[in-house]
Amino acid sequence: MHQQRFFFSIILISFFSSTVATTALAQRKSGGIVRKLPVRTASIPKPAGINFCGEPVPVESGAVAHNLSMALMRNVSSQQYLMNFRRRAIAQYFPIIEPILKKYRIPDDFKYLAVVESGLQADAVSHKGALGYWQLMPETATELGLKLTDKVDERKDLLKSTDAACRYLRILYRNLGSWTMVAAAYNGGIGRMQSHMKKQHETNYYFLSMNQETSDYLYKIVAVKEFFQFPGQYLTSNLMASVNSYERERAEAIARGIIPAEEPEPVGFAIEPKESLELRFESASVDSLLGALSRPKPVASTLFKGDVQAELVKPGKIAIGQTWQFRLTEGAQIGDQKLGKNDLLYAIVDDVDQRSGQLFLRSVKLVSAAGQQPYSVTLICLNPQTGLAGVPLPKADQLKPGGRTWTVGWKVL
Repeated sequence: MHQQRFFFSIILISFFSSTVATTALAQRKSGGIVRKLPVRTASIPKPAGINFCGEPVPVESGAVAHNLSMALMRNVSSQQYLMNFRRRAIAQYFPIIEPILKKYRIPDDFKYLAVVESGLQADAVSHKGALGYWQLMPETATELGLKLTDKVDERKDLLKSTDAACRYLRILYRNLGSWTMVAAAYNGGIGRMQSHMKKQHETNYYFLSMNQETSDYLYKIVAVKEFFQFPGQYLTSNLMASVNSYERERAEAIARGIIPAEEPEPVGFAIEPKESLELRFESASVDSLLGALSRPKPVASTLFKGDVQAELVKPGKIAIGQTWQFRLTEGAQIGDQKLGKNDLLYAIVDDVDQRSGQLFLRSVKLVSAAGQQPYSVTLICLNPQTGLAGVPLPKADQLKPGGRTWTVGWKVL
């Protein structure tokens, strides 16, 4: 996985260095970077490396790869500032945010949403009136139980605002069922997101056509996550040089007196030769980027472990309504209920999708190994690569007595 990500970052650097120079004038004229809308390419397998909350970012799509590259380029701009900010976030803010996310069973990746929303500044305020670490609107904050008076605004309290934001995120997840869509709805609103999905007959964020801010939102979060987790892969002298080449060269020209400080920005579009080597290099770089991202990658690690791990003890038939028996491989604390290692978990088959080879399991009861006491905890079986319900069907030798062990993760509902 690390080698794949390293190769991805090297390709990104090559991509940036070839595209930034050729698009700089056009971007300055248009006032921003154009976001490309992805086109589905179902025949290309999904890589396991880039994800949000265990849900894959489909970078096998050329447009998705382009949009993520642009988000990285825009967010990784000041090396020293970002490294200091990262250290401060990890030392001061994440230790407070992470336990609250865990308490509400919200994926850890949502701490990066707070980074994108406010830069972890208590007094950050938007032009619409959203304020605080999680940029909550006054009416939303009041509904979530936060105090807003002339003297007190609990949106500025990291503990209380994070707790409120987590309760809001749980509401969104119950309605949308995907953490990626939850993050998008946090920005664009649940009603708007449900309307987009209904009108476009599409449930995947990356293939929805939306307003620019919401379209870019997840890419910003994923870019911040990539930088925080792998800063050495993205903060390199080559990348910094390509991102800031225009500004650096202009500053040097002004310092040497080659152009006056008040020299106006150039307007119009650069005229390229018909046989431009630069454009040919850019095309080759993009092809290389897309080829690397669309190449099948071995799944070497689990992206989403789940709240509970259990191994199959007694399989039932692969049919809806059948009961399967599992044994917990480790203890866990679920709310007030303590689960012990070797406790038995009884689950029923909710659905079988033969086309995708997915099995959907839900617990109906657990029995303690020590006292044989039954207790109720509702769990669903998770795909370890996506964090979503449904797991690949076990192999034939995993269903036979004495066969290979089949261990899966379970998530509390």
